[in-house]
Amino acid sequence: MSNRSILQFPNKRQFSLTVPMGLVLAKGWKKGDVLEFTINTKGDLELHKVK
Repeated sequence: MSNRSILQFPNKRQFSLTVPMGLVLAKGWKKGDVLEFTINTKGDLELHKVK
């Protein structure tokens, strides 16, 4: 599955990334879930739900 997001910079402290609804529904994520960004051995960014 491929989805695109636009990296936004709404304030001077952090960037914001919008996760597409289709991806959220496919993963079964809900409002309030904590997501963690990691970098794999290839240098690609991965997004995981924190349990």
